[in-house]
Parts: sequence; C-alpha cells; structure tokens
Amino acid sequence: MSSSEDDAKLIVGGASLGYDRLVQTPSLTPVRSLSKSREVFERLRDAIWSGELAPGAPLREAVLAKQLGVSQVPVREALLQLEHLGLVVRVPDRGTTVTRLTRKEIFQMMDVRRHLEVFAFQLAASRINEKVEKELRTRLENMERLVVQGDHFGVAEEDFRFHQTVWSASGNDVLAKTLEHLCVPVYAFVSLKRHAAGDIMNSAVRGHQVLLEALLTGDAERIRTAINDHLVPEAVIPPSLAD
Repeated sequence: MSSSEDDAKLIVGGASLGYDRLVQTPSLTPVRSLSKSREVFERLRDAIWSGELAPGAPLREAVLAKQLGVSQVPVREALLQLEHLGLVVRVPDRGTTVTRLTRKEIFQMMDVRRHLEVFAFQLAASRINEKVEKELRTRLENMERLVVQGDHFGVAEEDFRFHQTVWSASGNDVLAKTLEHLCVPVYAFVSLKRHAAGDIMNSAVRGHQVLLEALLTGDAERIRTAINDHLVPEAVIPPSLAD
C-alpha cells in the first residue's frame, strides 16, 4: 500500500479495542460554514466522542483538510482546541493522535476531580434556582431514555452536560474550566471502552438522581458523601482497560 493510501486511513479502535485492522476514515462531509475552524472542531470532537475516531487514531492535517473541503489552517486551529480539551495529543515530529489514557492516569484524574466536584457542587448549592434545577432534571430524563436505548455515548454526553450545568452554576469560571479540561477526555475514552465491553448502564440515572437530591438539600456533608460515592474509579473504569 502506498503512503498516500496510508494517509487516507486512520486506525479506528486499534489495539485499544482489540481490532488489528485498518478501517476507512469516517466520512466527513465538506465544511461550508463561515466559521470553518469552529465547525471543523465540532466535527472532530463529535467523531471522538462517538468513537468514530478511536483512542490512538492519528489525525493528519492534510488528510482531514481534504475530507472536510477546507485548508489546513482551520484544521490546525481545531486540533489546537481539541488539544486544549485533552481530546488529542500533539507530539513534536510525530503528529497528533486521539488521546489514549491508562487506568493509572484515569485513577489520578478522578482523584483530583472528586475534590473539585465537591467544591463545585457546594458552591452551586447556594446558587441553585428553578432554571438550573429544570435543566438538571431534563438531563436525567434524557439519560434515562438513552440508557434504555443502550446508547453509551449519548449517556456519557448527558452525564457530562449534567455536571457541566452544576459547574456553571457554581459561579466560579476557573473551576468550571478546570473541571471541563480534566473531565472531557475521560468521558470520551471511558464511554468508548464501556461500549466496546458491552457494559450495562442501569446505575447511571440513579447515581445522578442521588447527586441532584444532595445538591438541592444544600447540605455540604451530604454533597461530599454523594460525590465520593458517585466517583468511585472501580465503578467507572472498565476492567478491560490496561494499566
């Protein structure tokens, strides 16, 4: 196979999902928006979230630009945004790949996250209003529907939006941005691994109901307990994930 043919493909799944073959890059239709870098960013982000671009998949600017019908400039800008979110890793002289996390890295990230989530929920508890509560309940309803459908990626996204709503309600922008940067790659990676392992998500809705109940009480200790019970690494990380 020629190098140009190699460039026209990306490894989807690879060793991380137990596949040993190269498959065709997901079909990415040309970008037509005036805000090209933003649309390229959203296309690639969604492809990573859905698992179309799997952990470890190489992201070549020239190939992506050709598929999306744009120059390499908006692709480069989009990859920088994805790197900022932790969804891709850029290595000098080796290019950019979709982030692949180890069990140890996720354990460490979740350890930090627990402390920050407690802080965010406690701050949000004193600022909660009817609009925020309604949005959180809508996220729960969406999650419940997606669990029934077996949509791992949809559940992960609603899970993330639920927490993101609380972070925003905390009123601390730095805290919200820190949690987003910390959590985005974990959500994408773990949801993909859980999907590949065929994990059942029955406890997802109940766990967030407990979080909402604790949040609405405004009780700092109850919030702390609910967060610590919710963010148990062993309950989140698939056993199949390598160290």
